Amino acid sequence: MSYAKDGYPTELANKVGHIKLVQDPLVQRLIESFEDQKPLPEGVLPEISGNVDLSSDKSITQVITVDGGHQTVPNMVRPERQVGFVQVALQMVKFEAIEFLSAHPMADPREVQKLIGRYTHNILTALPVIGVHLPGQTLKDSIREAIHRFISNYELYPALAYLVYRQWEPTMTKQPSMLCHQCNDKIDLPRNQLAFTCTKCGKSYHLSDYLGLSDRDNEDRSTEETVSNFRAALEVLAMFSLIVKFLEHETIMQKTLFLLDGPLLLRAQLSRLVEPIRDLLEYQRAQHRTIYILGVEKNGEFRGFADSYVTRLKRSGDYFIPSTKFLIESVNGRSFDPTTYRNRVSYGAKLVARVGANHVLALNIPTGQFILEPKASDLIGLDAIMCALSKLTSYGYDNALIPIVLANNASSISNQPSANLLAQFVDSLMKG
Repeated sequence: MSYAKDGYPTELANKVGHIKLVQDPLVQRLIESFEDQKPLPEGVLPEISGNVDLSSDKSITQVITVDGGHQTVPNMVRPERQVGFVQVALQMVKFEAIEFLSAHPMADPREVQKLIGRYTHNILTALPVIGVHLPGQTLKDSIREAIHRFISNYELYPALAYLVYRQWEPTMTKQPSMLCHQCNDKIDLPRNQLAFTCTKCGKSYHLSDYLGLSDRDNEDRSTEETVSNFRAALEVLAMFSLIVKFLEHETIMQKTLFLLDGPLLLRAQLSRLVEPIRDLLEYQRAQHRTIYILGVEKNGEFRGFADSYVTRLKRSGDYFIPSTKFLIESVNGRSFDPTTYRNRVSYGAKLVARVGANHVLALNIPTGQFILEPKASDLIGLDAIMCALSKLTSYGYDNALIPIVLANNASSISNQPSANLLAQFVDSLMKG
């Protein structure tokens, strides 16, 4: 890594070695392959899985989109002190509003805001990241306290408790547990309790500690990953807070698509929520109640594969559902052993779908329990979801969807100039 800070010159690297490097035959073949812009021949790509008549299902009439942004901001004078800011937006868009805007492209912006803005809810949080802590507390405990307060203030505990304690079950079938931060003893969480203590050492906990957002951090330093994971947790809890409230209102559930900007997965200790999410979706399907949930991947390896698969999807409604083996070996480039492979982080199967003449999307749709080789019938609400997406396409960006564009505008925290404003805010706090 080169030196470059506070006006000092950048450390220069030796360029002479490049000459020998590019003359290597293997390197030359790699560069030729890298620069090849021809699409893959269709014979190399697998066959499509099926086609959906995009006019066949009109049951979904509204979309609730969940999107978030985060930014880690250093103190302007003391850069070793950092605070992470997170913003999550929930926004409901009715299809009738989109139809109105399509018919009135020159509509007054104030009328547009009335149609869209009235159904927007924002969650705004901040976490200490490095060198910042509450008085009398370590950094780790400060993070725990901040997470608890924000989850409590935004009333996300009911959704968290519903998932962790499997409140749809008369008797809890799987006991949630965690390790005590102080004595490392196993703690079995008492059902439906938001606060509990370690029976061995007496240390107090909140249910938010079960998320494990600070488990990987030491007492001196937290990582930016904590902020990113907290954002992911807030997005999922915000989405399921609405799902839990609407579960008993079948008419609402039948017409609502819950759309998450990003894949349906939870990494690190957040994966503790994946199994109960899968079980809840499986239970609801067994009760003949469909929960329409969709994740949209806009970048990454699978999105890259979707770009190469465009030539296969010739008609609107065509889709391809890859097996886990295909994803691991052909998309991610890793070896796959079905006897040892375990997926504990995803609660949605992947598929590539054409929902319009110019829109090919990389999607995640839940299957309930994890399936190595999912079929169309395994994906919950596949036909209805694809029909709904065909009415939501936007040409503002490549493969864009109107609800995601709107939610992103409401939730994103840009590097410039927003980060400067946040940095000034943090700086003013530090100065007292």
